[in-house]
Amino acid sequence: MKGFDKFLLVVFSIVIIILAVCILLVSTGVVDITGAFSNIKMWLLQNKLSGVVIGAVLAILGLIGVFASSDTNEERKGGLAIKSEKGTVYITRDTFENIIYGVTKSYAELKNVKVDVSMSEEGILANVYTSILPDTVVPTLTAKLQENIKSSVLKQTTVEIKEVNVKIRGVYVEPQKK
Repeated sequence: MKGFDKFLLVVFSIVIIILAVCILLVSTGVVDITGAFSNIKMWLLQNKLSGVVIGAVLAILGLIGVFASSDTNEERKGGLAIKSEKGTVYITRDTFENIIYGVTKSYAELKNVKVDVSMSEEGILANVYTSILPDTVVPTLTAKLQENIKSSVLKQTTVEIKEVNVKIRGVYVEPQKK
C-alpha cells in the first residue's frame, strides 16, 4: 500500500502544480481562456494579486507534496513513539540495538556480535549476527539468548519484541600468537 500512497501523492502534486501554473498564466494575462472559464478569467484578471498568491501557494504545496516523505514512515524507521497521559516517549532504533547488544555481552560464547533492529507495523524484529566459540551448544545458547533479549527489552522499554533471530556466522577461532 505504501507504493500506491506515494503514487497518489505524486499524481495529486502534479495536478496541483499544473493548476497553479494555469492560474499564474491566466492571472497575468499570458493565456486567454474562453467559454466555461470566462468568469474565472475575469475574476483572476480583476484580482491579479489574489490570483498570483493562490497560484504561488498551490505551487508550493504541490512541490512540498512531491518532495515530502511521510512522517509516520520516518518515525517507524527512526524509532518508536509511546504515548501516555503524561506525554510521549520516543525510543530510537539505536536504543533497542544497544539494549540487545548489552545482553549479548554477558555471553562469553559470543564473539563479533552485530545487532540490527527493524521496525514495522507488525512489530519490532531483532537480528543478532554472531560467531560462537568452539564446543558451544547452539540450541541451548540461542534459546536462552532470545529469551533474555525479549525480557530485557520488555523490562527496560515496556515494548515487546515480536521476533529475535540469531544468525551464527561461524565458529570463532582465537588468532595464533607468534
